Amino acid sequence: MDVKRILQAAAVAGIVLLLTGCWNSRELNELAIVSGIGIDLAPGGDEYKVTFQLVNPSSTATSTAASTGQPSIVAVTATDRTLFGALRQASKKATRQLFFAHTQLVVLGESLSRSGINNVFDIFERSHELRLNSAVLIAHNSDAASILKILTPVESLPSMGMVKKTQNTSRVWGENRLVQVFDIINGITGEGDLTINGVYIKGDPEEGMNKSNLDQSNTKTVINMNGLGVFRKGKLIYWIKDADARGTQWLLNKIEETVVNVDADDKKESVAVNIFYSKTSVKVELRDGLPVFHVNIREEGIVNETDSYIDLSKREEIIKLQKNLQQQTESEVKQAFKTAQQSESDIFNFGNELKRNRPEEWALLDKEWGHLFAQGKLDLQVEAYIRSTGMSLKPYIPPDQ
Repeated sequence: MDVKRILQAAAVAGIVLLLTGCWNSRELNELAIVSGIGIDLAPGGDEYKVTFQLVNPSSTATSTAASTGQPSIVAVTATDRTLFGALRQASKKATRQLFFAHTQLVVLGESLSRSGINNVFDIFERSHELRLNSAVLIAHNSDAASILKILTPVESLPSMGMVKKTQNTSRVWGENRLVQVFDIINGITGEGDLTINGVYIKGDPEEGMNKSNLDQSNTKTVINMNGLGVFRKGKLIYWIKDADARGTQWLLNKIEETVVNVDADDKKESVAVNIFYSKTSVKVELRDGLPVFHVNIREEGIVNETDSYIDLSKREEIIKLQKNLQQQTESEVKQAFKTAQQSESDIFNFGNELKRNRPEEWALLDKEWGHLFAQGKLDLQVEAYIRSTGMSLKPYIPPDQ
């Protein structure tokens, strides 16, 4: 009987130990949710100035009560020699403990980017809260703090709005792509250079920080996407925009969808072709000690608009458009390649491709790859197909009007 009671007591004790609850739990009303992080160099250049974009719960909560009139976010800035130190320093200004599990965005100031970002992301790999899938943007001609303080229309959380803006322009325009912390760490540890999306403030930054900026249909101060920043050895060296940026995305096989205006017989760039499929394959070989980059791009599109008279019921007209589409794509890709060669910047992962397939040869070229890349030859083949002309074959405007 005593043995039975002892066993029962031991079982109860074991169950009690398993029912200790969440020992490290934190109440929601004790947390400040960080939606975005901005990292700049502090004056003097030996410390980080870190800005945390915090969700203002009294403004974003769903309620039938009257609005508080407060902005949706609050910005808290702290300075320290390390990012983790700045995180802890922020406790002197924030009324709640910072919570990073929902951080959507990391913005890097241009001065920090030009001085080097290699050491910035160490804390993201070590921390159990900071997210490796947070989007990363570079502030163009600005600091990260100013970017995170701008209030945005439509999206109540500016960081979420900027992430969605990046996703949208990546999906339908093609000059940008979503770059996450994990991608940058891989780029820093890989071969060649890397590119990161840029954003800039259009308008007066001081006005953009006020809620009155949103009290009008045409917001005067907004944040726009602004091409790609090119990094070498972790340092921002130059910017690429427009056709150079889209040509880069083509070579990186990152085009999801884009629009190309191609020439018709009677007018330049008068036919809008929506590219809905694009696939790029790359092979790198060495000839006489110099690299040759074999690039094949296959793309398919739909005619969405014509600003000239063109009879799309005729096969020969479709073939002409396909040829013009091919030439336009080739032009943008070659321009992007030429720009990169002028700066000896392999931003297309060609070095990684050679290292993966021919590691022995790569070992001999590693230290002078930038110089060899600049002397390399591009063997470009573009296959362009128009799969549909939309709901109409002929324009409703006669050719004589």
